[in-house]
Amino acid sequence: MRGALAWLVALIAGCAPDYAHTAFRCGPGHDCPPDQACLDGRCRRGAAAGSVVCSMTDEHSCALGEQCCRYPDGPGCIAAGDPCPADSALCDGREDCQGSDWCCADGHIAFCDAACDRYACRDKDDCPSTVPRCCFDDATPWGHCALDC
Repeated sequence: MRGALAWLVALIAGCAPDYAHTAFRCGPGHDCPPDQACLDGRCRRGAAAGSVVCSMTDEHSCALGEQCCRYPDGPGCIAAGDPCPADSALCDGREDCQGSDWCCADGHIAFCDAACDRYACRDKDDCPSTVPRCCFDDATPWGHCALDC
C-alpha cells in the first residue's frame, strides 16, 4: 500500500505544470507565477524595455504596454493584456527584454524569458550562436532564429 501511495504522489508531482515560461494575462484575482509581475495586464519577468515593430515594412511600432497582434488583414497594436486571436508579440528581439533575457517565440506569443525553445528576432544579433540566422516569412513582422533560412 505504501509503495502505491508513493508512486501516486510521484506521478502527481511529475504532472505539475511549469508556469515560469509563460506570458499569462493577469489582473485582480489572477496572480502571476513566482519571479514575474503583472505589468500592463501580462505576467512578465521585467518591464518592457523597447517597442515591437508591428508592420511588414518596419514603419510602425507598438507603444510600451502594447503587443503586436497578427490579424488576418495584417498586424496591429493592442493593449498587452487584451486577447489576440492569432500570433502576437510582446517583444521582437533582445532589445525589448531586461538583462540577459531573450525574446522567445514559444507558442502563439513572443515574450521575454531566460531561455527559449524558439527565439524571436529582428536581426542576427537577437539570435544565439546555436541558431545564428534571423529568418522571416510573410506571417509576422518578427522573425525566428534558425540555422538556415
